[in-house]
Amino acid sequence: MSFSSEVKNELSGHRETLKSHRKILFHGMLYCSRRKPSAENEAVTALYEKLREEFTGEQLNEVNINGDRETGLFLRGVFLARGTVSDPSQNYHLEINITDEQKADKLFTLINESGIAIKKGARKNRPILYIKESELISDFLTFIGAGVNSMEIMNAKIMKEVRNNVNRAVNCDAANIEKTTRAAAVQIANIEFIFKKKGADFLSPELRQVAKLRLNNFEMSLKEIGEACEPRLSRSGVFHRLEKISSIAEKLKNESQN
Repeated sequence: MSFSSEVKNELSGHRETLKSHRKILFHGMLYCSRRKPSAENEAVTALYEKLREEFTGEQLNEVNINGDRETGLFLRGVFLARGTVSDPSQNYHLEINITDEQKADKLFTLINESGIAIKKGARKNRPILYIKESELISDFLTFIGAGVNSMEIMNAKIMKEVRNNVNRAVNCDAANIEKTTRAAAVQIANIEFIFKKKGADFLSPELRQVAKLRLNNFEMSLKEIGEACEPRLSRSGVFHRLEKISSIAEKLKNESQN
């Protein structure tokens, strides 16, 4: 079942006890088109038939829409007949298709005056009203009575944000690991060059201790190397000693080239 169908099932499931409210709802269903709604949703079709039977012969244009309650009922009818909303796990898009330009303008004004910034466009020379922001779609669904599925919109957004944050963290960790691995490889290459060229004793005892720990423990972090030293060193202390070793290696390389 599509998300649109789930929303329309929720909306169709409301039982309006006041006849005046049912009349406003039916007026909304007929506002954009006097034809029977598409039969793709059984709940909407059943509601339409029930209301049509109740209000046959009545002047549906003579309804009073005053306040948020009545406006929400009217827009519920409009959405049931002419609205769609995308699965929020895929993208955010709510749309109302209208065949009459003048009615589209009135509907556009009504929805915006209700505090929901809907936009107006066109498709195949026919007007459409649409929303692409998750918060506004959620607000609209809540306003017309689809509170449960409105929460689904927000839950989907939260899950997307969580996944995005996890992906960013994973990518950041991967980048840090790659950076650390490259640095360790350079440090080891410098240490091996010094040991081969001059021997381990060429380095001072402090530098030699760090050099051997780095050489024999490729996977160790600077913090872990510091904790293995006697006496223990801070991460910055290990970093500075490795920098000194790199400087010594570069100096020996330059000397060998001259």
